[in-house]
Amino acid sequence: MSANSINNQTERNRQPKIRNKGIIRASCIPMAITTPASIASIKLINIMKKVSNISKGDSIELSKAVQKGLHETGLYDKGVRVYKIKENPTLSEFMKKIIELVKKFITKKVDKNSISETETLVKNLTKYDRKDLKALNAITEEVRGNEEIAKFQALIFKEGANACYLPHANKIITPDKSLQTSVFHEMGHALNNNGGMLLKVLQKARPLAKITPAIILLIALLNKRKTTDKPKENDSKLQKGADFVKKNAGILTGLSFMPMILEEGIASLRGQKIAKNLVKTGELSKELFKKVKLTNLCGFASYALAGIIGYIGAKLAVKVKDKIQAEYETKKYNKISSLPKNLKTHQG
Repeated sequence: MSANSINNQTERNRQPKIRNKGIIRASCIPMAITTPASIASIKLINIMKKVSNISKGDSIELSKAVQKGLHETGLYDKGVRVYKIKENPTLSEFMKKIIELVKKFITKKVDKNSISETETLVKNLTKYDRKDLKALNAITEEVRGNEEIAKFQALIFKEGANACYLPHANKIITPDKSLQTSVFHEMGHALNNNGGMLLKVLQKARPLAKITPAIILLIALLNKRKTTDKPKENDSKLQKGADFVKKNAGILTGLSFMPMILEEGIASLRGQKIAKNLVKTGELSKELFKKVKLTNLCGFASYALAGIIGYIGAKLAVKVKDKIQAEYETKKYNKISSLPKNLKTHQG
């Protein structure tokens, strides 16, 4: 064997085995950032609830204006209806009881009364009045006929924490007290779903905001190569793709939220246009219209915030991952370089 061959073999043996480091720690970054963002979103919802708190007279006026709007836009002819669910917050009370029950189980102080009270709460939790029936049927249709799932999904309306348009059922659901002024925004969603192909595509692309960020983060963190590393001539297409995703993780994550943010913005604008026309015809008061606009603004802000947080979270996660990887690699190479040059090693 030649001297050059021996030297090359020795050099290859001296190269450390580099593992992928920092995956778990880096993956915690987006979750850590999401927590304050979630708190901010809850505050926005609370503001929306306060803004949309209207009198019984205003509620009647709003309902009449909505019916007029459904007919004028042609949504009524396309099967769109607005149904309300009686607001009766019981979920928070139920959770408190569950926590109390768990504590009693731990301390072995559980009794029949505690279990009975919890069972009663569970029954009340999924109990709906006759007035709720149309809304519940619409939710059941949306979840493809599963009544039990529909009952639990309807709890968010019962809590007064959401109003939404159900695209499959083609119906709008709101609580009967909170968030009533968001109904025009939901009518905007209905217009999008019953309108042109582009808006339908935007609406169908909304789930990308739930799935794609996780996929982007996974690809970025599983890629051992750092964003500062130079590509190699023999890189596979898969490696090149992974490098591209990692280097652009923040932008790609932000872009994955864009269909949802755009569709939400368009729905708000179209809904406000309906409400504005109703103000002109005297069907809706200017005071209620102001509440409609403020409700829409808070709602849109929560979606925009999600996109911004997604972008920042992905960028920071990659940065942290690369920092941990770089520190690990530096230690590895320093360890190898400290060995005598004529020593063959199989360090792992």
